[in-house]
Amino acid sequence: MSSAGTKLIYVSRSRLHRNRANLVQTVRTAEAFAEIGIDIRLYMPPWKGGRRLADRLAELGVSRPVDVRFSPLLHSRFRLWPFVFVHRRELQAADVVYVRSVDLSLALCQRGIPHVLEIHAVDRALVNRGRMAAVVDAQRQGLVRHLLPISHAAAARLIDAGADPARVHVAPSGVDLAAFEAVPPLDPAALRHPRVVHIGSLSHDRGLAVFEALVDSGVADVTLVGSGLTDVRERPGLTLVGYVPHRDVPDWYGRAEIAVIPYQRDLETVDSMSPVKLFEAMASGRPVVASDLPPIREIITDGENGLLVDPEDVEGWIAAVQRLQVDPTLALKLVTNAGMTAQDYSWARRAQRIAAACGCL
Repeated sequence: MSSAGTKLIYVSRSRLHRNRANLVQTVRTAEAFAEIGIDIRLYMPPWKGGRRLADRLAELGVSRPVDVRFSPLLHSRFRLWPFVFVHRRELQAADVVYVRSVDLSLALCQRGIPHVLEIHAVDRALVNRGRMAAVVDAQRQGLVRHLLPISHAAAARLIDAGADPARVHVAPSGVDLAAFEAVPPLDPAALRHPRVVHIGSLSHDRGLAVFEALVDSGVADVTLVGSGLTDVRERPGLTLVGYVPHRDVPDWYGRAEIAVIPYQRDLETVDSMSPVKLFEAMASGRPVVASDLPPIREIITDGENGLLVDPEDVEGWIAAVQRLQVDPTLALKLVTNAGMTAQDYSWARRAQRIAAACGCL
């Protein structure tokens, strides 16, 4: 099946008015499918925005038209079978039906509609809800044509549970490389007292204590950009910034010298994540210090394209920043290598890999 003329129906439960990473990944993947020549239609729940759809998509960094349709049947108050029933002919006629919701997948299975399922959180979405066996069985029967975990760690879990490895394809998250071209290069001299930045929602399981320790130690000034900061108090060395449109993310990296991503082991998605912010930090031209966790190690090699730290070792995070302070040559090496790594994770490359796995290329 060639991508030319391929009809892909992407059914998403992401809400367009919510500022979450899963929304960014959904709309940027949909845009990338269109970019590589796939005829895509994206269904989403209704949104509460009072602005034009194009303006909201532009905030999320989407620059090309995407065929977005809103269906109240995708609202959380409804079970999903009504959507599948109402749109069954369209779904059956599509070359590919694509979902990232296990509930949607099982609803499609009940109606006998083959589809592709993207997996983001093995424990949260499958194991803890007792859905692993049903999804694996559906994949082996062919109703789930392909499983697309976003990390090799997640793929291993699916295969260990009995999924057919020939139809398990890893599809990590991506980054808009062009958006980061205007970020000014790192100034090595500024590493003497660096500004550290974290962009995205923040909580204790996402490393809030690490940022507080960096400030308290005096090793760096910290800027936290995003949600989840209601229990944090701004003080000297710690700047809090609320939500910013996703298209402004490159600018905030440009105001800092180091990107720190301290996910903790008790994070609900730690078993299988592929954080968009990791690829964006690598594309930003800033050295990345990240948690030493299996999904992160798939992308970051310690000392080569980033520094890895035991998530719970607060002193280790301080030491990693200090290491960059005194060794600007290392910082520049990490930046160069991270930039090269990021080149392989554009949204378009992601769409191409998925399309090839699904037989659309």
